[in-house]
Amino acid sequence: MKKIEEISTSTTHILSPAEQEYLRQIYLFDDGKHHNITTKILAAVLNNRASSVTAMIKKLSIKQMVVYDKHFGCRLSENGLKEALQIIRRNRLWELFLYEKLALDWEQVNEMASKLQSLTSTQLIEKLAVFLGNPTYDLQGEVIPDLLGELPATSCLEIYDLKVGQKATVFGYRETSNSFLEYIGKLNLQIGAQITILCIVTYNSSIEIKIENNQTYILSKEIAQKIFVHVDPN
Repeated sequence: MKKIEEISTSTTHILSPAEQEYLRQIYLFDDGKHHNITTKILAAVLNNRASSVTAMIKKLSIKQMVVYDKHFGCRLSENGLKEALQIIRRNRLWELFLYEKLALDWEQVNEMASKLQSLTSTQLIEKLAVFLGNPTYDLQGEVIPDLLGELPATSCLEIYDLKVGQKATVFGYRETSNSFLEYIGKLNLQIGAQITILCIVTYNSSIEIKIENNQTYILSKEIAQKIFVHVDPN
């Protein structure tokens, strides 16, 4: 069995933090489906000049991270996709750590995770994953790639999808604004909270839930659709 430090899916090219962020944003644009993204769109996403974006894309093309066509934009190469999945993994693990363990607000989490994702030590990242309980999802219910860059097969449910009597555990949110997360905190619906569905109100589709500490709350349909859960086994 290989030791953690011996496992690597990275290419031989060393990527700068800026290059890594480009690969992450290209991946997020099409979820790794190999669609082209134009220079204009990428410039808007990264809030950068089109000329600077073109120069970076050409550098990434030389490193065989993207396939570039000046008329149609660029897409990730196979090497680029592998690299992007590792960057996504690091970013989402750091986001969870910063939010759950350090209690930073969402704006700080986004900014710091984008910087920390450039720390490429496999040993460090895997120790971080173990510390967090090897999570499968990030705060927004997005899947976290595994050590080998594979995306686990998962099904995503909202509280709104549950039936009366079902028990579930909160694992993520569709919205991550500070005001929403503050509201969720007041309801004790943080990640890991266990809930039971008590009643579904037909009139307005609101849902009455009981939390593990026996507190009960009425959630509007809008809120119930923004909280991701795992259904607990019977």
